[in-house]
Amino acid sequence: MASRTLTSSRMFSQYLGKHRVFSCESFTPAIPAFFSTHIVGNTPVLVRDFIWSALYDPNHGYFSQRSGSVGMLEENIKFNQLQGRKAYLQYLESIYNQNDIAWFTPVELFKPWYAYGIAEAMLRTTDLSVPLKWIYEIGGGSGTCAKGIMDYIMLNAPTRVYNSMTYV
Repeated sequence: MASRTLTSSRMFSQYLGKHRVFSCESFTPAIPAFFSTHIVGNTPVLVRDFIWSALYDPNHGYFSQRSGSVGMLEENIKFNQLQGRKAYLQYLESIYNQNDIAWFTPVELFKPWYAYGIAEAMLRTTDLSVPLKWIYEIGGGSGTCAKGIMDYIMLNAPTRVYNSMTYV
């Protein structure tokens, strides 16, 4: 991969030269692959179309087959018991193999710490004299993030802040 990137960079540098500057209006690239989002044959494809195809195309898209739901871990990962990245990746592989799911959200993998980080940022950047009314859970998860945020605020914010909040 590194040699391929190096080769592409070298080709790109040689293509542009060392001190050449071009006007965007008048420049037509001789090697369109450097300037397109993706090339299929000789036809450029917009990034949004490429992403849609990669995700939803009935023949080869990631979601072309009905997969399991988004995962929910029974217990937190005990990172202090894992001996580095390799152990973490092996642990992830084992929990994916044990469950029929499409993926675990980062909130789920790093609970409660992920939600606690969001909650701390909220507390540091919010005017707490104005009540925090609602916590919304958006996305494909199970509510783990909203619960973590509310738990953190209950433990670390003035009581009136937590008491004025509602999970939606």
